[in-house]
Amino acid sequence: MTATPRSYWFAKFFECVYLLIAIYDCLMMMWGTLLYKLFTSFGDVSFARLFTWIIIGMLIFSVVYSIYWNQKSKEEGFNSEIRHAFLRGVMRYFLAFQVSAYGFAKILKTQFGHVYMRDNTPVGKLSGFDLTWNYFGHSYTFAIILGLLQIGGSVMLLFRRTTLLGTCLLLPIMLNIVLINVFYDIAIGAFINSIIITTGLLYLLLLRWPDIKPVLFKEVVKSPLRLSFAKPVLKLLVIVLAFYSIYRYVVAVPSSAFAGKWKIQQFIRNGKTIGENDWMNGAQNWCYIYIEDDGRISFCANPYVFEANRAWFGRYSYNAKQKTFDVHFDGGTNNNTTRVKISNYNGKQMQWDTKVYDDTLKLKLVKE
Repeated sequence: MTATPRSYWFAKFFECVYLLIAIYDCLMMMWGTLLYKLFTSFGDVSFARLFTWIIIGMLIFSVVYSIYWNQKSKEEGFNSEIRHAFLRGVMRYFLAFQVSAYGFAKILKTQFGHVYMRDNTPVGKLSGFDLTWNYFGHSYTFAIILGLLQIGGSVMLLFRRTTLLGTCLLLPIMLNIVLINVFYDIAIGAFINSIIITTGLLYLLLLRWPDIKPVLFKEVVKSPLRLSFAKPVLKLLVIVLAFYSIYRYVVAVPSSAFAGKWKIQQFIRNGKTIGENDWMNGAQNWCYIYIEDDGRISFCANPYVFEANRAWFGRYSYNAKQKTFDVHFDGGTNNNTTRVKISNYNGKQMQWDTKVYDDTLKLKLVKE
């Protein structure tokens, strides 16, 4: 007789682990602060050791009980279904609580809330966590929509009839959150929690695989239009053309060896050295030059933050034979091109000699 998913040992083990995780989470919610203070009074190592032993104990108990359960389920008259129903019910309710809590946190602004300190922090200095928080917190409307989706999906998990729909709604959201937690260096606790929630949702989805499989792999009615040879070619052509549409742009605009943020270490205008604080006296007293891969260039006087309203913008092209930049400033005429002679370039520093309007400039640049 073919084994059903409910007869697998791993299903029993996973459901036992999830029950213990739910119990542990509830206990930590009620007494977590007290336990943390108690064990950290003996040092941070004590709390970490306690947490490690709790995890090991949960795994050992789950392995032992699931093996016992698996053996007992082979006996006639042993009701394994009621245990599955109970454990999966706990899983659904636990997931609904966890995800909806995150949803309410977004609506009530305890997540993605405004942090005024970050307003004056340069973007380049923000951590991955701060960038994520600022990005998603920029629009409160978006936070509300995301929160409502999480709450709505959680409500669906509370009812067996709508569990599959709730799982399909929440799983893409949680997978996205897991990727953000991994690649944007979000706190380890948030990452672990997202993994627990996502694996639970995946498990609930796999339980309904017999219902999902016919929908995903249902045999379709053959089209009366017969293109047996051309159809594979057309399918491949769609992907190839999509790749080429972007690749031709990459080839047309290759990466520039000069791209980057360049600090003006020495600035001489008409034989006179520009001082460190002269940037406050005029937007033409640049401190930084920003060279982009796509041919854009910008000059900023403020050494601390990029001021778009005071910056000079333009486009450049590099002549490799003559080792020169041709810079065309925004707002200038087509004939008003500034030629820059580049010397002593080694990838980290270079010197510019040029004439901008009526001023003769000599710049020493260092790449940061």
